[in-house]
Amino acid sequence: MLHDLRFALRNLWKRPGFSTAAILTLAVGLGANTAIFSVVRGVLLEPLPFPEPDRLSFLTREGDVSIPDGVDWRRESRSFEAIALFLRAWAFDLSGDGEPERLRGSVVEPDYFDVLRTPPLLGRVLAADDNRLGGPRVAVLSEGFWRRRFGGDPGVLGHKLTLSDHATEVVGVMPARFDFLADAVDLWVPVAVETPWAMAERGTNNFDAIGRMRPEVRLGAARAEIVALTTRLAAEFPKTNASKIVEPLPMLEFMTGRVERSLWVLLGAVGLLVLLATVNLSGLLLARSTARQGEFAVRRALGAGRAAVLRQVLSEGVVVALLGGALGLVLALWSKDLLLLAAPDALPRTENVAVDLPALAFAFGLSLLVGLGMSLLPALNVLRTDPAAHLQSGGKGVAAGRHQALGLLVATEVALAFLLLFGSGLLLRTFDRLLKTPLGFDPARVLAAELVLPESRYAQKEPQTAAFRAIVEAVSAVPGVETAATVVGSPMQPGRGIGGTVAIEGRPPEPEGQQRGARVRPVQGDYFRALRLPVVEGRSFTPQDDERGERVAIVNQKFARDFFPGENPLGRRLAFPGHVEKPGDPPTWMTIVGICSDVKSYRLDEPDSRTVYLPYSQRTAAWQRFGDLVVRAQGDPAALAAAVKQAVLSVDKTLPLAAVTTLEARHSSLAAQPRFNALALAAFASLAVFLALQGLFAILVFLVEERRREIGLRMALGAEARDILRLVVGKGLGLTLAGLGAGMVLALGAGRLMAGLLYEVRATDPVVFLAALLSFALVAVAASAWPAWRAARIDPMKALRTE
Repeated sequence: MLHDLRFALRNLWKRPGFSTAAILTLAVGLGANTAIFSVVRGVLLEPLPFPEPDRLSFLTREGDVSIPDGVDWRRESRSFEAIALFLRAWAFDLSGDGEPERLRGSVVEPDYFDVLRTPPLLGRVLAADDNRLGGPRVAVLSEGFWRRRFGGDPGVLGHKLTLSDHATEVVGVMPARFDFLADAVDLWVPVAVETPWAMAERGTNNFDAIGRMRPEVRLGAARAEIVALTTRLAAEFPKTNASKIVEPLPMLEFMTGRVERSLWVLLGAVGLLVLLATVNLSGLLLARSTARQGEFAVRRALGAGRAAVLRQVLSEGVVVALLGGALGLVLALWSKDLLLLAAPDALPRTENVAVDLPALAFAFGLSLLVGLGMSLLPALNVLRTDPAAHLQSGGKGVAAGRHQALGLLVATEVALAFLLLFGSGLLLRTFDRLLKTPLGFDPARVLAAELVLPESRYAQKEPQTAAFRAIVEAVSAVPGVETAATVVGSPMQPGRGIGGTVAIEGRPPEPEGQQRGARVRPVQGDYFRALRLPVVEGRSFTPQDDERGERVAIVNQKFARDFFPGENPLGRRLAFPGHVEKPGDPPTWMTIVGICSDVKSYRLDEPDSRTVYLPYSQRTAAWQRFGDLVVRAQGDPAALAAAVKQAVLSVDKTLPLAAVTTLEARHSSLAAQPRFNALALAAFASLAVFLALQGLFAILVFLVEERRREIGLRMALGAEARDILRLVVGKGLGLTLAGLGAGMVLALGAGRLMAGLLYEVRATDPVVFLAALLSFALVAVAASAWPAWRAARIDPMKALRTE
């Protein structure tokens, strides 16, 4: 075997052109496979960094459970040994030394630490005694915040932080892996101290829940128990729990569900790319083995056994594949980082992605498999040849069966490349559709930032209204600002906003569990002008629509369609019965004075949600002390960020702005996942088309060379150059059409599998089909042109003289 490997290396060294092309072809395919495998393994397959992670479950969707619900679950569940509720994102303003800073916290029950079972780096975790009404203000810091703010000082325990005007003691530090949802959490605080108003309110559905199953319990049993429990609670408390039927999900599945399908599609795509490269090189090796029949026949005649010849052919393929795999590893290291840079921010668990020992094993195993696979047909070709007959015939000609085998390989390449090209076309069309989806407003030149007023100084509506009014006035006076406003939940910001069920004056209440709701967005300033959000009917808000004026509202078009089909909603009155200042208060009725365009609030592919805008000064609840500042600039909005921050600090020197960005950047971020899917698959499809072109070109060159005497004879008997051109190009087009037929069948099936990744694009989109077909027609003509030109220039006398 060592002798065969050395011989294979010498053979490759003697043919640098073929060797370089083969190794580079495999390096690209194997490197892409290794990089995508590393991403898939790190994101989807790597276990969570907690003890017995398969026992962890995510029990709820975004914010749909209350503290009393959690108390009932813990009391009645027999499947879970620990259940904890938490708020994923809670804003804290850190003040004191230097400029104030917005921190991202998580409000949790102490059982949260029992569920995840992660020991702290320093100090302790939250205890049951911390989670009581009127309890001490304590916090557990994240490792990232501890190192950033305190330089990793172990003396941080006992330190007092001023968080939203409250002195809070640091009692512990958690390791980086504890932030398993990648929320960039800076600290964790107890529920009862930070959100005491939620402790007894079953209708306060702001919390998520995680649980740890008992060792003997399986997910199916736990799911059945929680479904039965939440169904009972829905019947017992229909007003607050009617829609809260919970089905637990494995923690890892919850974290990766949104990207799982796209990652498997990409892994399948690069797998097809390697298969295509294998088929491509199998055809080239088959052509080479056919040309080397004389060499193999002499070896057999001199006593070499079939096994020895077979081993030689296989060793050459394996050596090429291993060299390609080694170079592919280098490319994987580079392309893995490129993939992570191009990947959307929502791609979870990227810290686990690495080209490590499992990736090396994967690359080595795949290289061996590819080497053996691409050598199989050449080996069979050598074994089927009778050496005596070949030597007696002088080694002239190639069997028709081998021509057919080469044609079949080319057709297979075309089919696989068409499949990838069609898939990438569907995703590119989806991405184009998403980018062209009307947003309902103009995001250009708009800066946005989050703002929260601390409860200690802004607990009442009057100071809240005065602060937001002053902030809008101060920011509007900044040079370069065209318009400024605030809104509760600016566009394209998942998880922001207020919801509530709607009542329409003069209509009976809708049945329990069937009430329709809407998003509520209080605004301060000329919000519609700031976003260029058109009011299509009625009027916008005016300065007279303040706390002393008549209660008014502007609804979006979807609200108008759903609640007033075939009617004019202007002048009608609506209310949010759940939005009252004190329990038992009557609802506040608002007159609809305008209808505005629908806005993409959270995702580009979402259906538009019902939305009600009202003046901030006319809101009913004092807890609405947060909002997003939106600033339309006359020029570059990012250049105004520092001046806008200073304007806010001029109103209150303890108020930091957080998540400062432009709406165009948000738009780009929301399009990142489909953009990543489309561009990655398009890159693989481009490589596939190149390989198909290369394979078709190489096989046609080989066939022209093998039929050199035949072509010379045709020309000697009167065939003209255009006849030879037609012969060779026709052969290329014939092979391409055969492959396209198979590729279209495969594409129909693949399109259905990709349906979950498409948006307003059919899995059988005729535009994509036609574009892919025309592309391959051009590829076939381009690949056939040079061999056909060479064939047409054959000198018949020289070709026949070799007889």
